[in-house]
Amino acid sequence: MRRRLLTIALTVLTAFPALYGQFSPTLGVKGGISLANQSFRFTPIDYTLETEPLVGPALSLFVEAFRGVHFSFQIDISYALKGSSSSIQSVTVNHLDNDRITVNEGELTTSTFKYLSLAPMARYRMGQASLVPYFLLGPRIDMLLNYSTDSEYPLYGQNGTILGLTCGAGLEFRFQQLGLFAELQYLPDLSPVINREPLLINNNMISLTLGLRWFVSE
Repeated sequence: MRRRLLTIALTVLTAFPALYGQFSPTLGVKGGISLANQSFRFTPIDYTLETEPLVGPALSLFVEAFRGVHFSFQIDISYALKGSSSSIQSVTVNHLDNDRITVNEGELTTSTFKYLSLAPMARYRMGQASLVPYFLLGPRIDMLLNYSTDSEYPLYGQNGTILGLTCGAGLEFRFQQLGLFAELQYLPDLSPVINREPLLINNNMISLTLGLRWFVSE
């Protein structure tokens, strides 16, 4: 499965420059840090567990094409580390006592989900100067590579493919055929990690990266 996902990613990266060479493509890489967390909600009683975020790496390769005066198309291929930490071991609901909730705490445990993400986006640049702010928006698909946890109660039946959104903004400085930029992204999920009664788990993440863009045909 991992080999198949990597093959898809490499195919996308190599095909786009060939297909859209006449549309002034750019290639690039970006890296930085991410802050990921999860919401654990017990649906019958509408109770949400408190979790702590995970700090991890944010790594992406991207191709941009169809460059107009302001708009262009960009696809990011990224490695994403998502998950959360929690010290809650179990939650008990006493239905005979007006649905009273008892939370049992223990040692802090961490669950991580590693994804390969594909994110086609519209990119809007504000102006044509050497220092240009820009915005990104588009759908995203996350494909699960690995799940691990040190909890005594591991999750089973998590979704291998998750749909989400990518919303971002950045500031780029261009020098001849190179662009240096800083970028902030917010990546909420539209489909859950698990949606099986009574538990609903959703991912969310923000990332801050620095990157380098190469203007291939200019």
